[in-house]
Amino acid sequence: MAEETPKSGESTRGLYTLAMVNAGVWAVAMIALVFVIQRAPSAKGLFVILAAGVGVSVSLVSAIGRSR
Repeated sequence: MAEETPKSGESTRGLYTLAMVNAGVWAVAMIALVFVIQRAPSAKGLFVILAAGVGVSVSLVSAIGRSR
């Protein structure tokens, strides 16, 4: 039996959508960090981790865009 493989455009579009959702989740986490910092100022150290996650997500979106 032959397996059906998704077309390149469809899989690229799916990856692009997932990468954008990932970037959105990191952005929401950074916004939530603002509220957490108001109660616990020691949480400022998490900003570096969240900013790195956003950076990786943006570079992933860029790489998928270049591969189109």
